[in-house]
Amino acid sequence: MTVEPDARLSQRVRLSLFLVPMALAFASAQVAKAMWPTLLTAAPWTLLAMSSNTTRMLLVQPLVPAHVFFGLAIARPLLLVPLYYWFGRRYGDAALRWAEQKLGPNSNAISMIERFFQRFSYALVAWSPNGIVSIMAGATRMRARRFFAVATVGTLVKITIVYFLGDILRAPLRDVADFVSTYQWYLTPLTFSFVAVQLLRRRRRHRLPIESVEEFEHDLEEPATP
Repeated sequence: MTVEPDARLSQRVRLSLFLVPMALAFASAQVAKAMWPTLLTAAPWTLLAMSSNTTRMLLVQPLVPAHVFFGLAIARPLLLVPLYYWFGRRYGDAALRWAEQKLGPNSNAISMIERFFQRFSYALVAWSPNGIVSIMAGATRMRARRFFAVATVGTLVKITIVYFLGDILRAPLRDVADFVSTYQWYLTPLTFSFVAVQLLRRRRRHRLPIESVEEFEHDLEEPATP
């Protein structure tokens, strides 16, 4: 079957609408992981905007006002959740194959999450509506209204728990932040090197979600390996 040029262009535009934000989200998370000692000292709020890592959220909690913490910690996941859900909904099993490929051919994360998802779908969405869980919710045709309601409520509850836990641990967390501030110029090269090695390995195995639209299209169209 011949695909008309206009239809092909339209398909690539749709793919770009998924690929570009997912690549930016991945890149910002890697920068946060690589530079977190410096960012924690110089601009702690940026860690909330760039990553949803729970440990880093706890470290940031004593360093920013409550409205900044809640605003950024809630905004990032809730902005990305619809993207991953509709990606899974639009491309189904192909989206799951793509996610599995980016985790590596030997990874059993997708199959493990899929087993749990069949029994505890709403609990998983509530606790961690991350990329894989949201893609799986879309691919399994979980109703959109229920998915977004559960993901929103779950995110609000989780961020609130992290905030009050950070309040309880305020003194030791500030001690950790002071330690990081003192030794940031030693810690940042270590974290940067660690992330750089990880990314290099992922690139060699074709596991980076940062790719061209043509590569993205090919990955989605490629049949699953038996």
